[in-house]
Amino acid sequence: MILPVFAFLIALAIGIVAALVGLGGGFLYVPTLTLIFGLDQRMAVGTSLAVTVCASAAAAFCCARQKKILYTAAGCLIIPGMIGAALGAALTAYIDTRILVILFVLVLFLISVQMLRPACRLVGIVSRGPVLENHINGPGGENSSVSIPYAHLILWGTAGGLVSGTTGISGGVLFVPALVVAGIPVHYAVATSLFAIVLTSLAGAGTQAALGNVSLPFLAAYGTGAAIGAYAGASIAPKIRADRIQAFFGAMLLVIAVLMILHGIF
Repeated sequence: MILPVFAFLIALAIGIVAALVGLGGGFLYVPTLTLIFGLDQRMAVGTSLAVTVCASAAAAFCCARQKKILYTAAGCLIIPGMIGAALGAALTAYIDTRILVILFVLVLFLISVQMLRPACRLVGIVSRGPVLENHINGPGGENSSVSIPYAHLILWGTAGGLVSGTTGISGGVLFVPALVVAGIPVHYAVATSLFAIVLTSLAGAGTQAALGNVSLPFLAAYGTGAAIGAYAGASIAPKIRADRIQAFFGAMLLVIAVLMILHGIF
């Protein structure tokens, strides 16, 4: 009885944090599943993707009530993201576990750099081709418009899906910075990312489930805790400056990355 409750509480805390920064929770679901509960990397990746579906759906529902989701932009991320996630998940069947650990740790390092040094942009803008007009309602009721090239959304949607399917980290790690660098306000970027993560993670989780890489007991405990935590996090997100927690979690992710390398390779 202690184990499911412990797993629930861990996922609850991760869900809150994930919703605040819009990255999904895979960057913490995977290492806690492997380092604390002893799941192998493939099982942790598949379970993380399934849990991310639960958490992101809860957070996205809250964001929809706040009218922060840019649905057309999300759709442009989702379609290529689902293809990338399914492909990435299928590739894990042919990649050595140690390589999966290295890929995960590399993405973890990139996330930590982004959190510790926000000025260091890891995502560039694709500025050519037809553009999508996004209408933003400001906090004072003012309206603004942001133009994003479709090619930009398609490129980073595909990349986010591949990262999601192969590592178990949600595509939000690329979706959020891709939207922000294109001029979308951060709270709209987080909300749009969370909505896009639901279906991209579902594509990866479905493929992983077909490969037998989803633990149902941990999905139940983590999924319930993560969904509750994500809804709570999304509810308070507009009142909190995300950059206040970025430095702390950036440093923490560096420590987790080192632990993952030591655990997975040696």
